[in-house]
Amino acid sequence: MSEHEIKLMLQKSKNDGFKALFDEYWSYVYTIVYNTLRGMASRSDIEDCTADVLSDVALSYNADHAGSLKAYIGTSAKRRAIDMKRSISSKKNVPLNDEGSPELPSDVDLEAQAERSSISAILLRKIEELGEPDSSIIIQKYFYDRSSAETAKVLGMNPITVRSRLHRALKKLKAALADMDITL
Repeated sequence: MSEHEIKLMLQKSKNDGFKALFDEYWSYVYTIVYNTLRGMASRSDIEDCTADVLSDVALSYNADHAGSLKAYIGTSAKRRAIDMKRSISSKKNVPLNDEGSPELPSDVDLEAQAERSSISAILLRKIEELGEPDSSIIIQKYFYDRSSAETAKVLGMNPITVRSRLHRALKKLKAALADMDITL
């Protein structure tokens, strides 16, 4: 549905226009709100903020306005999300920097976090290089914390085969990581 059609619906029938607005722009507004509140707000808070933005637009937007409805909605979503972020941070005592993002506490070791992230990426790549079903067995065991029996059921294998393949795959993985001077 086009912006023009939604504007006409808002003028003729608030209920129909409101429904069309929700149907057409929910994902757009949700994305803006989510990106602003990510890590600070719950999913419920993000959905509430999204609904509030669309409700405000439906109630206060002048359909005779020549400007873009999408731009108006985007600006409203960003402003409402920033307001909610400030409200949440004041309740949680999380200081915000000039851009409205949470400040990192001084005891956060960014270098160590970056190194762990890099090692995790290398580890996942090496696990994938083991091929199937070994990579799936390792992921089922160590990422999903599944037993050999559960893994066997998921992969359609015998539990004894799963254990022996896991043992051999871990030896290969350890050797591949040792070649890179990485120990676990």
